[in-house]
Amino acid sequence: MRIWEMIRIGLSQSEIARKLNISRQAVNQLAQSIPDKVTAALQDASSLNRVEPKFIDSVRGVLLGWSKEFQTETIITVNPKIGLRIWYQHNLGRCRICPDKKNCRSALLETASESGILLTKTEKDLEPSKLSGIIFSRLID
Repeated sequence: MRIWEMIRIGLSQSEIARKLNISRQAVNQLAQSIPDKVTAALQDASSLNRVEPKFIDSVRGVLLGWSKEFQTETIITVNPKIGLRIWYQHNLGRCRICPDKKNCRSALLETASESGILLTKTEKDLEPSKLSGIIFSRLID
């Protein structure tokens, strides 16, 4: 995860090798295995949560699928800083999945930030149901 995080922030393999005091070849071998490991983690989370995968982006650590249980689109993210998160598309109106709107908004904003999604001040202040719609659409673009 640490190497993946360094790759995601733009460090070269040589820079990573120097920072970790390992060979560039070791970094290269580890970097090549990351997409498979990310894909496996996303697929395992999908299977455990009864989410039918539609699309996987192993570079960004995103799986888009359909939740059988909640009958809604679902995004599963894996991130070096946050770890694994599962997001169910909010339905407009009262959200039964996460009734704590403050914590929900906070987690949505954290995921957007870690995923490199820029939000305007107005977007950040939206209800979680609308905010999640924006984040969902930008994660899959």
